[in-house]
Amino acid sequence: MDLFSKVSTKPHYESYTWGKHRSIFASVIYWLIFVLRIFSPLQWIKLIFRKRQAAHNDEKERVDFHAMHSERYLLVVLGLSLVFYFILSSTPALPGIPESINANLSLVSDSIAALLLFESVMWVFYYMLLRILIEKHLTIFNEAEYFIALPFVLATQFFLLAGLLGVSVSEVLALALSLEFDGYQSTQSAQLAIGTFGYIYTALIIANIINLIPAIPVGRRPNITIIGAGDVVRYRMLPALIGEKLYLPGQVAIISDCIDESFRNQLKKDGVAFQLLTRGSNSEEKLQEVVKFIKKRSSYAIIATPTESHLAYVSALAKEGIVFGVEKPLVATAAELAVLRQCQDQLMERGFLFSYYWLEKALPLNYFLTLNPQYHRFLDINVNSRPDDRTAGPDALAYLRLQLGKLVSVDITFFEGEDPREWSLAKETGGLFFETLIHPITLLSHVLDQPLQLKDLHAQWYVLENLPDLLCSKSLALNDYGASYVSLRSPRNAACAINIRTGKFMATKERSMVIGFENGVIRMDLDTRQCSISCPEAGSLAEVTILARPEIADGGESPKYDIQMTLFDSFVHNQGDWSAQRYDDYPGQIDVLSAMTGWLKADNSESHFYRPIPLSEMDYRKLE
Repeated sequence: MDLFSKVSTKPHYESYTWGKHRSIFASVIYWLIFVLRIFSPLQWIKLIFRKRQAAHNDEKERVDFHAMHSERYLLVVLGLSLVFYFILSSTPALPGIPESINANLSLVSDSIAALLLFESVMWVFYYMLLRILIEKHLTIFNEAEYFIALPFVLATQFFLLAGLLGVSVSEVLALALSLEFDGYQSTQSAQLAIGTFGYIYTALIIANIINLIPAIPVGRRPNITIIGAGDVVRYRMLPALIGEKLYLPGQVAIISDCIDESFRNQLKKDGVAFQLLTRGSNSEEKLQEVVKFIKKRSSYAIIATPTESHLAYVSALAKEGIVFGVEKPLVATAAELAVLRQCQDQLMERGFLFSYYWLEKALPLNYFLTLNPQYHRFLDINVNSRPDDRTAGPDALAYLRLQLGKLVSVDITFFEGEDPREWSLAKETGGLFFETLIHPITLLSHVLDQPLQLKDLHAQWYVLENLPDLLCSKSLALNDYGASYVSLRSPRNAACAINIRTGKFMATKERSMVIGFENGVIRMDLDTRQCSISCPEAGSLAEVTILARPEIADGGESPKYDIQMTLFDSFVHNQGDWSAQRYDDYPGQIDVLSAMTGWLKADNSESHFYRPIPLSEMDYRKLE
C-alpha cells in the first residue's frame, strides 16, 4: 500500500468526511479513483523521477514534478496516438508473417492504445474536476496549467478512439460536439458513449474557465489536529473545542509521542481520533511524521508540546503554509529568540499565539487598555455610577482611560496551591520562571507605559525545602528545582511602584491585580475575570465594571480555554488572515520573553531563580 500511495494520491480525510459524518458516495468514488490511477504510466514515471531527485538530497518531502515534464509526456502520448491512427490501425497484416503473430501484434497495439485512452480520460476527470476535492494541500505551478494542456489530451483521445473503433477522426469529433455527420460507421453504443463524454467535457471546460476567474473565499470550519496530549490539552483545549460545540469530536485529532491510557479511553469514548508517534524515532523524524499526519488529516493545527519543541513545529508548519496556534511560551531560550526575531513575521504570519491570562483571565483589562473589537463579544460592560446603570462604548472607555491619568503603581498577586506537575518546578524546563511567572510579567508589560525593564526590579527567590516530598519525586532532589516563590519590587524612588508576588504551594489562593493611577484605581480579579474601574474625575463614568459574560466566567475552579479557542476559531474561519489587526498575544509575548531571558542571563545576584533560598514550611507560609 505504501508503494501505491507513492504512485497514486490517497484522498484527503476531509474530502469524504463532512463534520462528524462520512460520505459513502464520496468515499467509494475517491478511493476508486485512487485505485484506478495506479494503472497510469504517468504516475509511475513521476515515482521514478521523484526517487531519483530524492537521491540528490532534495529537501522537500515530495519532490515537485514540473509541468514541463507532464507536457513532454502528453506530447509523446499524442505522437503515439497519431502513429496508432495513421499507421497501425490502417496498415494491413505484414506479408510473410503468420496470421497468429499479426493478430497478437494487433492485440498489443490495441491494448496499449486502450491503456493510453483510459489514462487520458482519467487525466481529464482528475485534473479538471476531482483533484481539488481529493487533495487539500496542493503544489500547483499555475492554475491554468492543466487547462492549457487539455486540447492536446482531447486530441489524443480522438485519435485513439478513432483508431480503436476503425472510424475517421471527423466522426468522433462530430459525435463529441453533437454535430451532424453523414455515414456514421460506429455502433450506436459507441455513438452514445462518445456523445455523453462530449457533454461532460463541455461542462468541465466551462467550469474550469469559470474557475480561472478569482473567486470569493468562503469560510469553513474544517478539521484540527492538536500536537501534544498533556494536561492543557486534556483539561482545557479539548473541552473548550468540543464541549462548547465549536467543533464536533470527529473534526478534532490528537497526535503525540505519549498519550496516557485513561486519556486514550476518554478519546475513544468521545469519538476523537488520535495517533501515537513511532517509537524510537528521532526528533526530526517525529516532526516529519506529525506534518504528514496534519496534511493528510487536517487543515489546521495547535502546538501544545513542551516549549523546547515549539520553534521546530512553528517553522515546519509555516513552511507548509498551514495555519496554526501555539501555546505559551513561544520559545524559552535566548538562542531561539534570536532565530525567531530574524524571521518572526514570516513564521507567525499565519500563527495564533495563545496567552491564557492576557487573552482569557485578564481579558476585561485587555479590552479596556486596547479596545480591540474582537474581545467585545465576550464581555459585559456596566456603568455602575449612573442611575440607569447603562453600558459604555469604546469612546466612553477611551475617555475614562484618559481621566485616570498617570500610572503610579502596579500590584500583582499570583498565589497558587499545590501543583503536582513536577516539570513545572524543575530547573531544566524553566519551571516557575517560564511556566508561571511569565503570566504576571506579561500582564505587567501590557500595563506599563514604558518598555519592561526587569533588571531594575529587586528580586527575592525562595523554594519550599520539602518540595521533593510534596511532589513524591523519585528522581529529583531539592537542588534540581528552581524557585517556587518570587517577589519583585521596584526601587523606592521609582516613578511607578511595582510589587509582584508569585508562588506555588501557598495556603491562600489569589490571583489579582491592583493598578493605581493619579485619579483612580483598577482592580482586576483574575479568578472571576472581573475588572472594576474607579475614577471620581470621570463624572458619570466614575464606577465601571467590565466582566466576562456569565456563560464564560462561571467562577469555578475548572480551568477554561473557551475565549482563546473561540478566538482561534475566528482566526481559522478567516483562513489565517489577520487583516488589519491581530487579536492574539503576538508580538507582545516576544518582548516579554526577550526581557525575561535577558534578565535570567544577566542576573548575578546571590539569590537567583536557579539558586533560590530554601525555607521551611512555616517560614514559607509567612511569605503570604
